[in-house]
Amino acid sequence: TKAEAAARRPTRRQLAAAVAGGWSKYKDSLPFWSPNPTRRAQQEAWFEEVAAFAEQAGVDGMLYPWGGEWCDDDASDYDEEYLPCHREDVLFDLDSNGRRPTAAELAPLAWPHSCWWHDRDRIVLLYMHMLDNPPDGSFLWEARVCEQVHALWSDGRDSPRTSISYVRQGRLEGARPASTRAEAEAMREEGMRMAFSDGALPGGEDIPGAAFVVGRAVTAPRRLMTHQCFEDEAAPGWRMLSSLPSCPNPHMRFPMSSSLREIVSRGGEPLKPLLPRTACKCGQRIGERRGEAYDADDSESDSEERREEIPVEPRACILCLSEDWGS
Repeated sequence: TKAEAAARRPTRRQLAAAVAGGWSKYKDSLPFWSPNPTRRAQQEAWFEEVAAFAEQAGVDGMLYPWGGEWCDDDASDYDEEYLPCHREDVLFDLDSNGRRPTAAELAPLAWPHSCWWHDRDRIVLLYMHMLDNPPDGSFLWEARVCEQVHALWSDGRDSPRTSISYVRQGRLEGARPASTRAEAEAMREEGMRMAFSDGALPGGEDIPGAAFVVGRAVTAPRRLMTHQCFEDEAAPGWRMLSSLPSCPNPHMRFPMSSSLREIVSRGGEPLKPLLPRTACKCGQRIGERRGEAYDADDSESDSEERREEIPVEPRACILCLSEDWGS
């Protein structure tokens, strides 16, 4: 009957809560994926505030319009999640860009929101994803944003709370070398993919003279993190963005465990500093970005603020970089 059908129809509260996880049961529900003009206006207002944070974080300094992706699909370090190796590269692109918030700007914010600069790279990538996938007024759009957030803040960690998924890796099995992209394309068969040769083989082996390799993609079992898995995480960037008054859905916020609430009540705790790479491939200490070498032995005496300010260094010292530029 119509009454029974109406009783089975999900409420707006249920649809709003589903964006944080478990929304697949509503994927065929018209109210979940259909655009709503009022909701779109709310999403667009939030998007503008996210854009302001991304601009302050240095999005204009990004080298590639990746659409929120952290590595090329053909890269040997490809992963569906934002790994520490990807983070080093993005932070390097953002180095010397953006404007660190002042003490006056942070004063009204409680911990961990006051540490949002610590997640500036993730904020930039999330904004680029939203720029490439603009608000449409649907609950599905909010669910996709949450999925991107899970990938950005997980660091590739597994969660015992979730079921196993198989995630494609960048390295290949049965790889055959190719000197040019055209040659590699011609070698591709069904089920195969092409990648840059550097590190694309199991164990990271290299094939001399090969620019590309063609082989079968490797998948790895992963227990992907979901919203509930972040209840103990500071995640200052996302907690800041999702707590903005313009955020269209409070269910998009990470939950907060009692232990994390206890830390908040004490005024917070220092976040893990973003330490630089300290040695070039040639063995030379790297410090040219700051005009001095970073001494890990002095890290204990550094203030937490200074340690977080230290930028991620390039993979090469100034001499090696100069040689590359001259070649």
